[in-house]
Amino acid sequence: MNKIFKKFKFRTTLCLTLSAALLLPYIPVSAAETKTVELVAVGDDLIHSPIYKSCKTRKGYNFDSLFKHIKKDIQAADISVINQETILVDKNYSGYPSFGSPKAVADAIAKAGFNVVTHATNHTLDRGTGAITGTLKYWNRKYPNIKVLGIHKNKNAANKITVVKKNGIKIAMLNYTYSLNGRRLPAGKSYMVDLLKSKNKNKIKKDIKSAKKNSDLVIVFTHWGTEYRYSVDASQKKWTNFFLNNGVDILIGTHPHVLEPYKMLKGKNGRKMLVYYSLGNFVSSQKKVPRLLGGMAKITIAKDSKGVYIKNYTMDPLVTHIGQKYKSYTVYKLNDYTDALAKQNYIRRISPHEAFSVNALRKLYKRITGKAA
Repeated sequence: MNKIFKKFKFRTTLCLTLSAALLLPYIPVSAAETKTVELVAVGDDLIHSPIYKSCKTRKGYNFDSLFKHIKKDIQAADISVINQETILVDKNYSGYPSFGSPKAVADAIAKAGFNVVTHATNHTLDRGTGAITGTLKYWNRKYPNIKVLGIHKNKNAANKITVVKKNGIKIAMLNYTYSLNGRRLPAGKSYMVDLLKSKNKNKIKKDIKSAKKNSDLVIVFTHWGTEYRYSVDASQKKWTNFFLNNGVDILIGTHPHVLEPYKMLKGKNGRKMLVYYSLGNFVSSQKKVPRLLGGMAKITIAKDSKGVYIKNYTMDPLVTHIGQKYKSYTVYKLNDYTDALAKQNYIRRISPHEAFSVNALRKLYKRITGKAA
C-alpha cells in the first residue's frame, strides 16, 4: 500500500511541476545569458582660466555647473569616462599655455558620476612631476574607486593593467598621449606618463597583450591628432592600424579640440575595432564655434554564448554654453539645446562672424561625422 501511495504522490508532484513549467514564459537560453555594459565617454575637460574663475565661490571652487545638464547620462551608464586635459594643483592656478587646475575639478567629476578618468595628455607635465604625484594622491585619497589612467606613481603601477569588471564583463583600459609639449620626464621617471611614441611600440604591444590576457575586451584611449582638424591625420592612421592589428577592440581619441568621425573598422584578419577619432572638447573657453561642439560616445558591450562584442554604438553631440562676459560655463546635449539658449551664448559676441544656432551646429556635426545629429 505504501508503495502504491508513493507512486501516486510522485506522479502527482511531477504533473504539477510540469504544469507549472508550462505556465512560465519562454526565455531563450542565449537571451537569458546575455550580459551588457553601457559605456559613455566625453572629450577634453579643458579648464582655461576663464572657466576656473567663473567657478570660484566664497569657499573655494565648485565645478558642478559644468556637468549639470549631462549628469543623468553619466550616472545612467555602467562606465563613464572623461579626459581630464589639465593637471590638478593646490595653488597658483593657471590656464593656457601651461595649465594648473584646482583640485575641486576632481570633486565635480566624481559627483557627476564619472568612474574612469584619462590623464595622459600633452599638458600632463605642465606643472612638473610634483603635480602629477599630487594629482594621483588626491584621486587615490578622496576617490579610490575612480580609475585613473595614463599616469603612475611608480614602475609597479605603470606595469599594472587597469581592468574594470561590470556585469560579468572584464574590460581592460589603456591611455597614451602623443606628446608632452616638448617637456621631458626626468631620468628614471619615464613610467610617470604613458607615451604614444614609436620608440615605445614594444612596450605598448606588451601592454595590449597583457590586457587581452586578463580581460574580455580592450579599450585604448589616445591623446593624438592635429588640433582643429576634422579629418584623420597620417599619425592617427598609422596608430589606428597598429591597434587594429594588435587586437584592440575600441579606440577613443581626444586632443584635436574638434570632433572627428567615428566608425567600425575591419582588419585583414576579419577582426573589428570601433574607433572614435576625436570626441572634441567637453568644455573649453576657446573662441571658435567648432570648438564648442563636442561628442559623447555611447557604446553597448555585450557578452553571451557567442562571446564579447559591441552591440550598439553612437554619439550624442554636445555644446558648450558660455555665459555673458565669461561669467558661467556649462555643457548641454545638442538635442536639449535651444535657439533661445544659442542667442544667449557669449560666442555670438566673441565670434559674431560665425554662424551659431542649433541648426548650424547640426550641419557642422553632419559635415564632420557624416551622420545626422
